[in-house]
Amino acid sequence: MIDMRRLVLLSLVFATLFGCSSASREEELLTELTDMNKTEIFEKAETLYAAGKIEDARDYFSFVYDTFPNDPMGHKAALRVADTFAVKKDTASLTEARLRFRDFANRYPNDPDRDYALLMVGQTYSARQMKPDRDLSTVEEALNAYRQLLTLYPDSDYYEEAESRIGQLLDVLAEHELITAEFYARNKRWLAASWRIDFLRENYPDFERMDEADALYERVQTEITDAQEYLKQLIEEKQREAKKNKKTTEDKPPVENPQ
Repeated sequence: MIDMRRLVLLSLVFATLFGCSSASREEELLTELTDMNKTEIFEKAETLYAAGKIEDARDYFSFVYDTFPNDPMGHKAALRVADTFAVKKDTASLTEARLRFRDFANRYPNDPDRDYALLMVGQTYSARQMKPDRDLSTVEEALNAYRQLLTLYPDSDYYEEAESRIGQLLDVLAEHELITAEFYARNKRWLAASWRIDFLRENYPDFERMDEADALYERVQTEITDAQEYLKQLIEEKQREAKKNKKTTEDKPPVENPQ
């Protein structure tokens, strides 16, 4: 049971949580939570969450965290609040979830659930479909979070999931390089296309479409060789013309100056 010393804090928390909600709703919840301990409140929040009542669950999780911020149960509640945002897939909710998971990872470096927080930072970046022809800064951010998890928590239960996610994101980055190389090739910018494929080969050797990249590379190299040969012939022709013009000039008799 929550003691009377927490009632003032309880009222402030609900004022923050419910804002303009009706007084009867606030009084009802105050009465209910006053007769419950933190574990009971947390368990009720979990029941609401499981039933799909995400907003209601968030209110109860938030209360546990705000009332017991330094308690292990409060830490778990903080993560669950973030989960209530992450379960939504709209940009605003994912951004809010990401901020909360990142804050948790920074605020509680020794918490046993920090690896989960890092995993979810990555998930909130990569939850929406990543397209290789779009801005890929979010891919890099997700990779950083997953790699941090792998480095810091090699025994984590989430290690394999993070590793799998990294593989998927590297494929997105690799496909971006291939798409860019194809764009350069279509526009006959052969050297730029070649450089992109070189980068692709060096950094993403396990890319599943590497056969396509290799085929494009051969075509690009042929074009580069042909262009170099044409340039060589053009230079040689210009040199021959210059040499011929010089010889013609030398063979002409000198013009005498009139006296």
